[in-house]
Parts: sequence; structure tokens; C-alpha cells
Amino acid sequence: MEKVGFPLLTDEQCYSGRVEGKSSLARCGILVHFTAPTIHAGFTGTITLEMINLSENDFLLYPGMFVCQLIVEEVKGYPTGAPNQFIGQTKPAGVIK
Repeated sequence: MEKVGFPLLTDEQCYSGRVEGKSSLARCGILVHFTAPTIHAGFTGTITLEMINLSENDFLLYPGMFVCQLIVEEVKGYPTGAPNQFIGQTKPAGVIK
């Protein structure tokens, strides 16, 4: 539902992000974005949440439900752009090279 952008700025402070799941869901066996939580400086697009239910029970998700949090972090120095197959993504699909 949300789109984020962490632009690469040459003379200003840059930021990156990290997606963290909620402990209240983890205690129910629902893990959110447990493989690669970092959103690098230079990324713009929607964040695909990699979720898994480790519980034996079904778990209902609904639109607008708070399932994670975005931690914004200051990047030290000035990062350079790195090619990324997910920049500008709008659908939750991976690309295998």
C-alpha cells in the first residue's frame, strides 16, 4: 500500500531503511520480512513483505493491518548507486538471474 524512496544525495545526508516484524505477530508464528530486511539508499518503490506462517493455525490478514515497522537509518558517507532489480517495483515478484 505504501511506496518509499531513499534518494541518493550528493551533498546531503542519505538514509536507508530496515523492515522489522511485530513481536505480537511473531508470538503467533507470523514472521514478516525475515530474509533481507534492508532497503538501501537509492531504492524507490513498494516494499514486498516476505511473510510466513510457522503456526499450525490459519491467520487472517486484512488491508490496513499493521504487520511491520520501517526503521529509518542514517547512512554514513555518500553511497553510490548499485543496480537493483527491485527498484521501482509495483508487483511482489522476484527476478532470478
